[in-house]
Amino acid sequence: MKFFLFLILFLFQNVHAAPASEALREQCLNGLKQFKGESDLKNLTQACSQVQVLDGCQSVEKVPIYHYEKKGVHKSQQRILVFSLIHGDEFPAGSVGRFWMERVVSIEPRNTWRIVPVLNPDGLKLKTRTNANKIDINRNFPTKDWVEKAQAYWKKDSQSNPRRFPGFNAASEPETQCAVKHIEDFKPDMIVSIHTPLKVLDFDGPSVKPPKFEYLPWKSLGHYPGSLGRYMWFERKVPVLTMELKEDLPSTNQPLVQLQDIIGFLVSLEFGKQKSAISNPK
Repeated sequence: MKFFLFLILFLFQNVHAAPASEALREQCLNGLKQFKGESDLKNLTQACSQVQVLDGCQSVEKVPIYHYEKKGVHKSQQRILVFSLIHGDEFPAGSVGRFWMERVVSIEPRNTWRIVPVLNPDGLKLKTRTNANKIDINRNFPTKDWVEKAQAYWKKDSQSNPRRFPGFNAASEPETQCAVKHIEDFKPDMIVSIHTPLKVLDFDGPSVKPPKFEYLPWKSLGHYPGSLGRYMWFERKVPVLTMELKEDLPSTNQPLVQLQDIIGFLVSLEFGKQKSAISNPK
């Protein structure tokens, strides 16, 4: 197992991103237009013209997994990595990932944002939580306890629920490997993972009092063998905010604007820099 994890990390070094081809731009634009909610076609088109794909970032069915990145302008900027649609049947997550791309492309953000709006394109196509191999990506991250606990936890606590199957090996799935490549390449100061439908904000990070957010309450849900929260916060001390949206999107994008600003505030608090960032965090 240790050799397998070493090999994964070795392969992720010196990862490069390919610029957007016409086919990739069309995949981005047509794919993200399908999600419900407010959308700005001009900003979306601009964002999709700038998406990239890290070397080897593709799904089981060889669909490219693209991302959009916008550099921050503040001298104390932090790096925020967003994963949307880890679970392919959580469609509102795609709407949020799209909106944040549209918003970031139109402003000069304080922090640097990298947004992966569809991490599990096969699951999205199949309308399944899992990927095309029927594995839950958010139970497949190579946590230190994966071999000992991942399948045991799945069998006992999840009653062998096929929607939460962690796989037969840690980081066995190309989507998981892509997520880890982004982590190794981008070196985020904070990660945001967008989900539905538990209606809470679950923050794995330092003990801070987060700003009030009326749309969703703050509630700790814990982390599990193979989960992103355990892999990044519990083991690597990189904060992870898991957004568990409602099944219905808000009537306007204003709560999503507010939440994006709160994320800038949290990452600033973590590093003790620019604590007034809530007024202009972006």
